[in-house]
Amino acid sequence: MPATDGCRLNPSTKLYINVSVLSIALNATFFAYLIYSDRLFDIGHCWSSFVLLLLPVIELLKQQYVRKAFQLDGTYQAKKGANTPLKEVGGLLGILLLSMLFYGFICLILGAPLDQFEETVSLAATLTTLTVFPIGLFIGYADTVRLFFSEAFDLRTPLANSYLTLLKNNCIGVILGAWGASVVAPLDWDRPWQVYPVPNVVGAIGGAFGMAVFTLLNTAYFVVCKSGAKKGIV
Repeated sequence: MPATDGCRLNPSTKLYINVSVLSIALNATFFAYLIYSDRLFDIGHCWSSFVLLLLPVIELLKQQYVRKAFQLDGTYQAKKGANTPLKEVGGLLGILLLSMLFYGFICLILGAPLDQFEETVSLAATLTTLTVFPIGLFIGYADTVRLFFSEAFDLRTPLANSYLTLLKNNCIGVILGAWGASVVAPLDWDRPWQVYPVPNVVGAIGGAFGMAVFTLLNTAYFVVCKSGAKKGIV
């Protein structure tokens, strides 16, 4: 967790706070839109409803804000020849497709119905958008592959490493949220929000929301404790 210098927040602490607040605001807005537009139950039908396309837009907005506000460099190391935009986009799309296939396979292993292909694709797309997509946007497709197969992966600046840690923590929240939401499926309440994959998609988004809240509160607590310790010493 980033530290502070007296009452002055360092860049890592500002990054944690600002990104967490932005994530909370955007996810809350998305949930509010789903509820008030009566589209909550469309999130399992990616062929007929495009509501899930709002999720990559949200991630793009967050990424744009982080790059502009903090001037972050997400490269692993200096490269002699940078990838062309077309190659970068193609590589990222390939990574996202492989990620969707992986998540879809995991969903089937964990009991997703074989005859509900569209619903499984919707869930896999949501998990990919909330986990792999932000990381790929930040460090590029080549470094994303390197991250998956490397135990030690450090970027060029401490601030970039802090943001990458934030993104990896977000992945944990998303996966735990999607998995934990499965407990409502076998209950005999016969509610429409129990139908697969609505609870899992909502759980994934809620997991990202919960991790952002946890990060914000944890960072704020750390700042208050550090500030109190500084005043106590003086």
